[in-house]
Amino acid sequence: MLKIFANEQLVADEIKKEMLTGLAVEQPVFCLASGSTPAKGYHLFAKMSSKDKNIHKLKIVSLDEWVGVDQKNSGSCYQMLDNDLFSKLNLHQKQVNFYNGMATNLQEECERIDDFIAKQPLTFSLMGVGMNGHIGLNEPGFSPLNHSSVVELSETTKAVAQKYFTEYFPLKQGLTLGLKQIINSKRVVVVITGLHKAEIVKEIFTNQALKLPAQSLLGHEHIDFYLDELAAKHLNLKARGLI
Repeated sequence: MLKIFANEQLVADEIKKEMLTGLAVEQPVFCLASGSTPAKGYHLFAKMSSKDKNIHKLKIVSLDEWVGVDQKNSGSCYQMLDNDLFSKLNLHQKQVNFYNGMATNLQEECERIDDFIAKQPLTFSLMGVGMNGHIGLNEPGFSPLNHSSVVELSETTKAVAQKYFTEYFPLKQGLTLGLKQIINSKRVVVVITGLHKAEIVKEIFTNQALKLPAQSLLGHEHIDFYLDELAAKHLNLKARGLI
């Protein structure tokens, strides 16, 4: 389902509701995108759920991480999520299972995360979409991944990612869950906001020939796309009728 909200704040409210619903299941296992798009929703969720009895049951699995970036670096995916969510919930260290971008054996790191998901399947995933249509670090132009992998970053991703670092950091590779693992989550929400995402939104919903990673998440009953009006600017009335 595609749903368009009037503004980013309403999208954040919906993120909060989805996460609270996801928290209420017996064994909640979340996979969450880092970055500015979902941050407001995380803040709202943290305010509502910090004293929820189910918080101690929540487990969070890494979606992606930059290779060669320490978790303490402000630009790491872990640090962004820690600032926006983990620290506000006072989660125990054992509740967060995240890729280590500094691991000496990256393949073993992928297998570690895959083994965790195999034993404790994802119940809720919140995804953002990159400027080039990527999901996690599943980049355009490559065959869809079925499992955790070490990937080469696109030039677009490397350039956009610099905004998260205090100074230039040379990025080449990343660790990411595969699209199949994300799609296999019991519930998936894809969030896209802002005028800067309007062009890629248009491509995702109108140009299937591109075979963008984000397009792999279309057409599934358990996966919804939530957009604000700015991101949906170039979608025509017919597309809006898909809501």
